[in-house]
Amino acid sequence: MATLFSQEVRLLLVTVLFLIISADAKEKRTKTLRRIRREWILPPAKLMENTNYTHLEFIAKIRSDQDKDKKVEYHLTGAGASEPPYNLFVVDHNTGFIRITGVLDREKYPSYNLTGIARLKSGEEAEANIPLTVTVLDQNDNAPYFILHEGNVTEESKKGTFVMQIEGKDDDQAETINSEIAYSIVSQEPAGKGHMFTIDKKTGKLYVKEPTLDRETHDFYKLVIKGTDLGGAPGGKTGTGTVEIRVLDINDNIPTLSESEYSGSVDENVADVVVMRIKALDNDLAHTDNWLTVFKIAKGNEGNLFSIETDKQTNEGILKLIKLCQSS
Repeated sequence: MATLFSQEVRLLLVTVLFLIISADAKEKRTKTLRRIRREWILPPAKLMENTNYTHLEFIAKIRSDQDKDKKVEYHLTGAGASEPPYNLFVVDHNTGFIRITGVLDREKYPSYNLTGIARLKSGEEAEANIPLTVTVLDQNDNAPYFILHEGNVTEESKKGTFVMQIEGKDDDQAETINSEIAYSIVSQEPAGKGHMFTIDKKTGKLYVKEPTLDRETHDFYKLVIKGTDLGGAPGGKTGTGTVEIRVLDINDNIPTLSESEYSGSVDENVADVVVMRIKALDNDLAHTDNWLTVFKIAKGNEGNLFSIETDKQTNEGILKLIKLCQSS
């Protein structure tokens, strides 16, 4: 019984040893058969704009392992190589070293999608094409700028009334500190006793600062707005723009007559004639409903001999005799 058990143990050990040797041999055979089809060193994921890399031997390297026993020639295609801007990136046909020949500008080309190609002397591709992407990092090399902003606000508007959205532009990379603009008001014309408007530093929203806007005093304001990138931090680049604001009229003036008394005459036995013109004065905006005066005869026309209407061009009341006036 002991002998039988010993034989079973030996058989089991031999089987396990066989499986271990077989697995090891299979792994070695797999390693032997596996061939790395290509080798390439990625370019820097990001290259800084306005930086000179032309002195570097290479910024990336592509290599086919077939060059160990065959002649391989390397090529580069895509915008920045075989397409505009031509030959900014060039490859050494023998070594696969990729160099850069100029200084990058992110505002012109934020990235380059290149393709590395390895060909045998016969023209056959030695490897599958190698994608090479170069991303250009942003520098704060652009100042904010503005287009003309025009808007309106009603006179006597309350403090805090929203006037308009001011938006500066910055060609540096969006949603980065380099293009984050802080806003401020540099000047106001007419200057008056102080700024009539205020601007939110972060959002660029323009509001009424003082509730004393009076169209009859000033119907137009011109502001100079400054934008500072880096969120307004020291060292940020600045630019200015113009904002024009028209003050809109409200009916806040009472019409008055140019004279306290008027006199006129009319011949007897006539009708439908102008007796006189009565000038009304109103400081609201001319030729608007706020300025136009409505005349009425309050007393003395019990016989309905007269009528009065408004000359809309001059804001005068035209008093007419509309029925025959006969002497008694």
